[in-house]
Amino acid sequence: MKRQGKSKARVASAHLILTIAYTILKTGVAYQELGPDYVQQNQQNKELKMIQYLKKKGYRIEQGDQQTA
Repeated sequence: MKRQGKSKARVASAHLILTIAYTILKTGVAYQELGPDYVQQNQQNKELKMIQYLKKKGYRIEQGDQQTA
């Protein structure tokens, strides 16, 4: 909403709700929230895929301590 404005945020929310409703009606399967662990797991999968990509490109990856700024 901050970047695009209230009207675009409303349309995006309505689109999401309609997509969920259509999928429920089409498949007959109840909606199930993915939960808070999904985001963390998805982030870990992205990191693993990036490491595999870099290894394929010829980079050597070493695990070390990460420092946050």
